[in-house]
Amino acid sequence: MRHCSTFKADEIYYLEENNIFTQRILSIGFCPICKRPVAELVEYNFAGGINRINLSGIHAQNLMIQLKDQIIYSTKEVNKRKLKSKPFGWKYGVNIDGKNGKAKQYACDFYGNKELIKKL
Repeated sequence: MRHCSTFKADEIYYLEENNIFTQRILSIGFCPICKRPVAELVEYNFAGGINRINLSGIHAQNLMIQLKDQIIYSTKEVNKRKLKSKPFGWKYGVNIDGKNGKAKQYACDFYGNKELIKKL
């Protein structure tokens, strides 16, 4: 995103397709220099053209309000689902001795997720 300088978006929303545009992406963030809200809407039409709209301030807030009903999912929701599901990324093993000499092996990640691998 670009306003006073180039910066990364705080949140990225993927929007529904409509009759004119496909692959609609709304990026939202705050400019690190002037602290104003900035919104960028990128849409691809069926002929292959790109429509890019950059707004800041109250116009960005109005665009966000206008498009909030068309949101399918956001990147933060996807990342939360990954963190609350099975272990991913770096994993380590945990062995637990249970009652009657039965042991269990778990695969754990650094986000607190664990999955039972074996019962011995």
